[in-house]
Amino acid sequence: MNRMIVTLIALLCAACGTATAEKADPPSLLLEPGQLKDGRTWTVAGTSQGTWSDLDAGLVPCGKPVIAPMEAATQWRSFTATDGTTVTQVVVSGVDAMDAFKSFYAECGAVGSVDSVAGPKNVARHDGEVEVAAMSKDRFVVLGGTASDTQLQLFAETARTHLDTVPS
Repeated sequence: MNRMIVTLIALLCAACGTATAEKADPPSLLLEPGQLKDGRTWTVAGTSQGTWSDLDAGLVPCGKPVIAPMEAATQWRSFTATDGTTVTQVVVSGVDAMDAFKSFYAECGAVGSVDSVAGPKNVARHDGEVEVAAMSKDRFVVLGGTASDTQLQLFAETARTHLDTVPS
């Protein structure tokens, strides 16, 4: 009987020692298709990450790379709706979000027009394009694409509030 108890304890202890804790993936900084709520069905067309300097020229807001430091951690995702509408989200971390937000206003204003709207958000219009910048407490986000100005602003607000829920 004692031998059986010792064997059971040994087996239990061995099992406890080999169990590994599974780490959950950190919450994503990027929106998911279901968060783009405008009545359309959205899918992810592509997702990537790197530094601000890794961004394709077409993703750099207003074509002005000086908006954020080149080494800033950056993630981006493109979405496509069933009707062909596109939206791209760029999230920049590890920067002073307010500085990037102000730089967006100044740099995009130099090549087009910028309106500040509640949120806060900056809406830039240049060369037939619209880009909307927003910021969370410690991240800078820009959305652009073929969606309407109003939809881009709503998506930017969704992105901003989403980022406020993700730990730094």
